[in-house]
Amino acid sequence: MSRPLLVVDDDTDLREALEEVLRDAGYTVLGAGNGLQALEVLRREAVPPSLVLLDMMMPVMDGATFGRQMRQVDAWRDIPVLVFSASANARQVAEEMGACSYLRKPVDVETLLKAVAAHKAPEPA
Repeated sequence: MSRPLLVVDDDTDLREALEEVLRDAGYTVLGAGNGLQALEVLRREAVPPSLVLLDMMMPVMDGATFGRQMRQVDAWRDIPVLVFSASANARQVAEEMGACSYLRKPVDVETLLKAVAAHKAPEPA
């Protein structure tokens, strides 16, 4: 079974556009509108995602809080996180939370797809 990608962003239009781009590239994609919803997705899915694409500035639960809580669960600790954000301090927060990479919004499709391919966890053998 192919591991999905999880896109976490409160901007519904942007999240859905990213999901569509990733699906068109052949990925299975899950979405969440904030960190709390993303934690719920992680809890309900039998297979953890191979990568979380994470916005930083969101209502209810921001990206940094989600990242800290995700890292506290053994089954989720090693899921790579790719931060994509317009926040001025997102790069620093991404480094502090151990994110595999950081992209500044707006991000072009080619850069996004290259980053996803480079950082997603390998499929199990």
